[in-house]
Amino acid sequence: MGLRFACLHGKHLPNRVSPALTRTHLLLGPQSLAKALALHKVLRDLTALSALADRHRLRRDLQGRRKFLTAFPPLRAEVGEHIRQLHALAEHTEGVHRGCTISNVVADSFSTASDILGLLGLFLAPVTAEGSLMLSSVGLGLGVAATVTNAATSIVEGTSRFGDEVEAGYQAPPGLDVLEAGTAVGWIASKFPQATRDLTRDLDALQQHMDALRLVRANPGLEEDARILATTGRIPAQRARRVQATLKGTPLAMSNEARIRSATRAGVSLLKDVDSLVKKSKHLQEGAQSESAEALRKLA
Repeated sequence: MGLRFACLHGKHLPNRVSPALTRTHLLLGPQSLAKALALHKVLRDLTALSALADRHRLRRDLQGRRKFLTAFPPLRAEVGEHIRQLHALAEHTEGVHRGCTISNVVADSFSTASDILGLLGLFLAPVTAEGSLMLSSVGLGLGVAATVTNAATSIVEGTSRFGDEVEAGYQAPPGLDVLEAGTAVGWIASKFPQATRDLTRDLDALQQHMDALRLVRANPGLEEDARILATTGRIPAQRARRVQATLKGTPLAMSNEARIRSATRAGVSLLKDVDSLVKKSKHLQEGAQSESAEALRKLA
């Protein structure tokens, strides 16, 4: 009865009417049945749309996976090459650091020997003028070698470390490499003034000692006056002034108090050099690990 009524009023019903739908129509009436049919159609359309969206999403995932699998081998090779380069840079940095540590040990050895010979030259001044000048001259020569070696080592290690860090890509922001380059250049330039002053002082003192050695060898009386002046100081004032003017800058022209002060400074310098030599030798025996090399390995 209800189905016939719905057809008479032009309502569109499904081709096949289930018994459950017939019972629902009989219970709810024609208007409620129309609403139920509309809701059923909406739910069916939503289900179809959801299935279609799932198919599109699956297709996109498959396409993305195919693209990744296509690009992965070159990307993997590129990453592997970058890692190998970082390890190579770490090995290079560590090798340079080890070489510079050896160079520093040699420089500290030169400096230690220079201090010892300088002390011996001071102590031998009252005994033998020529022996004092020879030991002091050799000590000054070793001091010059130590100064040059230290300065060169610092510059080589600094420039090498900076170059390796730049190549490894430490400078992420665009303008940072210029800033770091300026910093490195400033650090390297800061090593020159003190090294230049020390080198100039030692070279001037070495020249004075060599000139004094030639004069003492050529004039035995000057050597005798220098020895007496260094021991008792009891020589005529004119001869004393001649010794001090001719042998200026050497232990032979120093008073006892001046030699004691100079020996004290040399002793302090010797202790510092020995301490530095022991620490660097220990660092070398432990493998001379470089902080920059460790940072590069962590970056890899």
